[in-house]
Amino acid sequence: MQALVDRQDIHDCIVRLARGMDRHDADLMASAYHPDAYEDHGSFRGPAPEFITHVNGTGGIGGSHAERFSAHHHLLLNHLADIDGDEAHAETYFLFVAEPRESPVVKFTGGRYVDRLVRHEAGWAILARRVVMEWATEVEATGTTRSSLIHLFTAGAWDRSDVSYERPLTVRQPGDD
Repeated sequence: MQALVDRQDIHDCIVRLARGMDRHDADLMASAYHPDAYEDHGSFRGPAPEFITHVNGTGGIGGSHAERFSAHHHLLLNHLADIDGDEAHAETYFLFVAEPRESPVVKFTGGRYVDRLVRHEAGWAILARRVVMEWATEVEATGTTRSSLIHLFTAGAWDRSDVSYERPLTVRQPGDD
């Protein structure tokens, strides 16, 4: 039973990090990392706290997500975790989809997050992450955030005002805006 709990906790940790990047929530991102974590993320290689600032803050190399994109999602796919006591190695396939602010394209990137995790007092956390890029492409943007239908849906937010933080969740009634 403990192995199943560990696998779920490891998966939840990786999902927290992806959600934190998409909501620009530095605290949520930090909760997925061990205090001594190191991130190898292409143009960024360094301590996880600096990576969090890189993605959500002033940006550094390549600029932050908010500076570069009008919309983005980190989608998690296949996931495998090898657990050995208080240490685990996980591989999680990802699809990153983004709409750059300065270009009428949608970027699609596929790869894998290869993580070393450790169990510590706060639970499972990423100690080391290496992002493996498998492919990348762009297509012309013809109906993304510029679509005439998007206004019919609940708008997302890059902070804690996003509906995913609402407790309890409420639904809109006809006529609500």
